[in-house]
Amino acid sequence: MKKNCILYGPPGTGKTWHTHLYAVAIIEERPLEELKGEDPAAVRERFAAYRQQGLIEFTTFHQSYSYEDFIEGIRPVIEDDGTETEGKLAYRVEDGVFKRFCQQAETETFAESLREDLSVFAGLTVNPSPVIWKVSLAGTGDNPVRAECLANGHIRIGWDAYGEDITEETQFTTGGKGVLEAFIQKMRVGDIVVSCYSESMTDAVGIVTGEYEWHDEYPTHKRLRKVHWLVKDIRQDILELNNGIKMTLSTVYQLKNVNLNDLAAIIRAHLPAQSPAPSPVRRQNRVFIIDEINRGNIAGIFGELITLIEPTKRLGAAEALKVRLPYSRAEFGVPDNVYILGTMNTADRSLTALDIALRRRFAFERVAPEPGLLASMLLGDSGYTVADLLRTMNRRIAVLIDQEHCIGHAPFMNLPQGEVAVDALADIFRHAILPLLEEYFFEDWQKIRLVLNDQQKPDAAHQFVVASDADEELFGPEFAPSEPGWKMNPAALARMTAYVRIVDAAATCTEAAEADTTASETEGAEADGDAAPHEQTPSRTFTPPESLEEAMRCGKISQIEEYENNIFVEFFIKGRSPYYAVYEKATASKIKNQVKFCEKLIASDPLFRTVTLPESYNTYKCIGAIMAILHDRRA
Repeated sequence: MKKNCILYGPPGTGKTWHTHLYAVAIIEERPLEELKGEDPAAVRERFAAYRQQGLIEFTTFHQSYSYEDFIEGIRPVIEDDGTETEGKLAYRVEDGVFKRFCQQAETETFAESLREDLSVFAGLTVNPSPVIWKVSLAGTGDNPVRAECLANGHIRIGWDAYGEDITEETQFTTGGKGVLEAFIQKMRVGDIVVSCYSESMTDAVGIVTGEYEWHDEYPTHKRLRKVHWLVKDIRQDILELNNGIKMTLSTVYQLKNVNLNDLAAIIRAHLPAQSPAPSPVRRQNRVFIIDEINRGNIAGIFGELITLIEPTKRLGAAEALKVRLPYSRAEFGVPDNVYILGTMNTADRSLTALDIALRRRFAFERVAPEPGLLASMLLGDSGYTVADLLRTMNRRIAVLIDQEHCIGHAPFMNLPQGEVAVDALADIFRHAILPLLEEYFFEDWQKIRLVLNDQQKPDAAHQFVVASDADEELFGPEFAPSEPGWKMNPAALARMTAYVRIVDAAATCTEAAEADTTASETEGAEADGDAAPHEQTPSRTFTPPESLEEAMRCGKISQIEEYENNIFVEFFIKGRSPYYAVYEKATASKIKNQVKFCEKLIASDPLFRTVTLPESYNTYKCIGAIMAILHDRRA
């Protein structure tokens, strides 16, 4: 995998889903094709688990996204660190999301580099993003408390008069509130402590290994935390590492300007050399995902990272490079095991061209529409599929604009296999496809008609966009616009033939309910699970009556078959295929959900074991097949 990669393509092609595949493949160091063959739910579950572990981070760029959000910036805060400025408004350098993510990788590097020196790091755990604390042990210089802490592996602080437990009711009459909150509540096992010997010098560095404790056996400084000292009894000047800031008299506070690499260098400088040198441990890959990467001001957001993200400039590479950040003045580099993965919507015309410097540092992978994923979704009995529909529209869009403005397969992915319900297809076109075409073509309706094949459809009832002829009425014949106006035809959305004829203007399709069917007839057919047969004449469709008595009076019965407690009826309408219904003999009412009734009868009754239903069948075909068996049996 490339260290920096952008997945680009039209909307709806699954770019965000592909970031899941890429991220899991990178972390597990497996070929991408293997992941594509796995259950998507299992991949998503592992993706979520890796993100929970901090191996994956996700952000979305937008027009207001800035360097301060991404790397670091100055934020107003109320001081609560126990210094003399506690409670006052101050401005503090806060890390951005990408810097924090890189620092977590840096923590891993710190831990691994120290594990090579097993004598000082065996069995210890460092937090994923540890805080580095400055701690004063009974002031500066040599003193009994400092000597005891370094000898026995802990740190101790005072304010004993407040007692063991600090609560909301505690009155901090002599100060120390921020210090005690930091020591008792904020400091965590796995954080780093730097012992302050003087305002510019440290004498020990360690890892916190225990929770807060109270020890009454000490005459003073009874508050204690266990610490494993990595190095001690040293004299190391860290003024420059701390950005020239002297360590204050406050007992405990966070050292924000000292980083883990600096501490690793100090520790190694004071450890005895080991021979032979241990082999390096392989670090875990991490993935930072930037969705909609081209929506932000790339040059402004990345800043000096434009150089640092190059594979040859990463930490650990031969030409590793660090820069000093403008706010914190700390040195910063991008770890070699951090992969950057972006997504880019190529159809977003509101965006300027992608920064050329970014293009040069990223590999680009196109994510195209995949109509083949929709091949099992049928457009009625036309012989065409949703895959044919999408493929045809995209071929036309590619000619009229370009292939980067095609339509993705994602809007159709929730459709079921088999015959697609026209109302589900209408919902997709109404809320996703048609608005997208309006956006693509700047509401040029004639080009939208070309994509939808409306200009070749013989019947205006199947055209999604039709001419608007009200101009003369509005403006008068003399002032009416010379070019025709256009309007949407909502009725076409409810006709499966309209979608089929996007693919083939001459194609036909059996409709669930033709346009001239009355609302009551359509509702009645749907309630029974019936599909009206193909109309051969423009005359009104027929709905079998709800009761057997009404059926007998209608004068359209051509055949009746009785079996057990059921009456099977065939109705003949001139110019139409036969209609069918099943009635209960006891109640003389039409059976509800007749297709399920027939399927159960065919499956359970040996009399109908020879019945073979076609792959695409409806209620009428089921009843007709049963009546044919009953007719032969009676004959």
